[in-house]
Amino acid sequence: MQKTLQDLRKDKKLTQEQTSKILIITKEYLSMLENGDRNPSDSLKEKMAKLYNCSIADIFLAVNSTKRLKKEKIRKR
Repeated sequence: MQKTLQDLRKDKKLTQEQTSKILIITKEYLSMLENGDRNPSDSLKEKMAKLYNCSIADIFLAVNSTKRLKKEKIRKR
């Protein structure tokens, strides 16, 4: 199964607070990204790829995986 943005962050053993400071975004915005409520800009995807030591394509796939999980949760309600 494809990793989500949250999985990538947790693989690096980073908290949302630590990650948001490194990426220079708010913790709330990071939470929205990890919940599939917002899409990161291309420049933020680049920063995430560097931080998580992966490709931009991996970030794109993680965003899609995050959104897919959100849709599945909504359907189950």
